[in-house]
Amino acid sequence: MMACVLHIDIDAFFASVEQARNPRLMGKPVAVGSGVVASASYEARKFGLQAGMPLRKARELCPSLRIVVGHAPIYRCFSERIFAICSEYAPAVETYLDEAYCDWNGMERLYPVPEAVASEIRRRVFEETGLTITAGIGRNRMLAKMASKTVKPNGLRSVLPAEEDAFIRDLPVIRLPGVGPKTAKLLGKLNIRTIGEMRLLSEDSLRNLLGMPGLILYARCRGQDTQVISPREIPRSIRRETSFHQDTTDRETVDGVLYYLTERATNTARRLGLKARQVGVKIHYCDGLEEETTRKLTTPTQLDTEVYSFALGLFERLYVRRVALHRVGVALAGLIPDDGFRQLEIFEARGASSATEVVADPCVGLRSQRRERTLLAHIDQIRERYGYASVVCGKSLHLLGKLEQDDHGFLLRTSSLTL
Repeated sequence: MMACVLHIDIDAFFASVEQARNPRLMGKPVAVGSGVVASASYEARKFGLQAGMPLRKARELCPSLRIVVGHAPIYRCFSERIFAICSEYAPAVETYLDEAYCDWNGMERLYPVPEAVASEIRRRVFEETGLTITAGIGRNRMLAKMASKTVKPNGLRSVLPAEEDAFIRDLPVIRLPGVGPKTAKLLGKLNIRTIGEMRLLSEDSLRNLLGMPGLILYARCRGQDTQVISPREIPRSIRRETSFHQDTTDRETVDGVLYYLTERATNTARRLGLKARQVGVKIHYCDGLEEETTRKLTTPTQLDTEVYSFALGLFERLYVRRVALHRVGVALAGLIPDDGFRQLEIFEARGASSATEVVADPCVGLRSQRRERTLLAHIDQIRERYGYASVVCGKSLHLLGKLEQDDHGFLLRTSSLTL
């Protein structure tokens, strides 16, 4: 029986795109980011560079490092083209920012030699984008991804059913999807260091040790994975976050960045035809302490002012220390399709507070929302045609003269590319 799942992973995605766009960077150590490393080329990784590392330290490790500011829209164009190629070879493709799962279940007659099809996909991706991808083939998505991890970069590996036990048995437990550093450390205290040794624990033991995730890991360490591949038409969340160029307590700057992140998130939601039922805010103090909270909206929305008002209320609840902020982020969750219908509420929540104020004429608020929806539709069209930076509005105006801009908007210290 043929392996039925293909996993592809774009090698050093952001850095590889910059090398493809600028031939002078080919073969050179490259880091993408502003403040911290968002992506490092394999030439740079030889010096110990990794994502999340401050650029100051990266320069110390690699004096010849070439640093490029990231361009999120460009990276999305590359990934969309690669995933479009994958869609020509699979009835279902589940995509993420730099990886995808292709469902080949039931396609044995069409693809009698799956390795040949994977090689063709890799060839087309390189010819059409200039990027290399690593591919793994397995009986399920877990094995396919584990296979691709063993041959990065620019590799291809297939794990047949008869080879599964030998393939995963001696791997470290940290290589098993779902096992993070904390779980690996906990298992290490029990002298469980390989996936084969993990199998010695009973199902009840893993459940008592790790809770419900223990039941999933009990199956995974035996090569079992029942998670299906499904196109993510609606993402779980839309997140936008950044570090400040310098740790700050300046509320005008903080409010400006918070508003800018909010409007970037809502712009994406409108482009995808979605509304959010929940809004989340995350802050990171300069001393390392993180705070995060998420609350449900009274009514699902995709409007800038409504989301920002709610996010600002959450932020003010979180930011209670007299310590400079290092990072701030906004998240839209509970996403649902926008049907163009807005439920008329009798009670309106103010920010993150409970509904306490009766609206004398709800129709006034409804007309205001319709005007904003129309205005935003026009602004979105202008930005789509002339670039996001063609319109600066709201409290994002506070950032003019403080942050540099290009056609894609303000150049943030760490851009968030998560859908």
